[in-house]
Amino acid sequence: MTNPYEYAVPVQELIDRYRATYSGAVYDVLDGLGYPHQALATDIKPVDNRWVIAGPAFTMKGIPEPTGDEKLRSRRIHMFEAMKQTGVPIIDVRDCSFDTQAAHYGEMNATVGASCGVIAALVDGGSRDTKFLLERDFPVFARYLTPVEAVRRWSYYDWQLTVSLRGALTSTVQVSPGDFIMGDLDGVVVVPRDLVVEVLEKTEELIRHEDQVRAEFDEGQDPVDVYRRHGRL
Repeated sequence: MTNPYEYAVPVQELIDRYRATYSGAVYDVLDGLGYPHQALATDIKPVDNRWVIAGPAFTMKGIPEPTGDEKLRSRRIHMFEAMKQTGVPIIDVRDCSFDTQAAHYGEMNATVGASCGVIAALVDGGSRDTKFLLERDFPVFARYLTPVEAVRRWSYYDWQLTVSLRGALTSTVQVSPGDFIMGDLDGVVVVPRDLVVEVLEKTEELIRHEDQVRAEFDEGQDPVDVYRRHGRL
């Protein structure tokens, strides 16, 4: 089986370079390549507006679970082991099966996850323990905050499979292990694994072009001439 975390560029370099971009530029490149449906739902936002995330997805599927079955919940130990075995920095991506009752992420998840290589969490659901997450400066993107505990309401089911998160232009966006996540204050974009390097390079090129246009405007050049030279701005 192909390692989903092997790219033509080292993972840490990809993370650093994607973090230097922004979600709007990444989306524009994907849109131009014929992938317009890669933006997640508009209510999936950073808990702290300053947070920016970039990295490969480690996917997890959770399900409503009203019994509090400890055997089911204890499976998460194996999930954390699988996270560590990737050997790269990862983003914990959680498909919460459209549950809206509970917090699906919190400070303890962040603490254990960080020890296993997790650098951020992307949760299509709820988060809690916000004070501790802020103190740790551990980035979490989620749909809502709530104090409600997940025990007897929701539990871990499986991981490292293709999951579905709510989309901005479609009902859902599929995320597979190794897909690249890029998120900031504007929202989150999912870059398919096979396009990670191409999208990054085109995004950097787009930003360089934008910087040149800004410089020309700042120099006081005629806006009509700038537009004619560069076309779509």
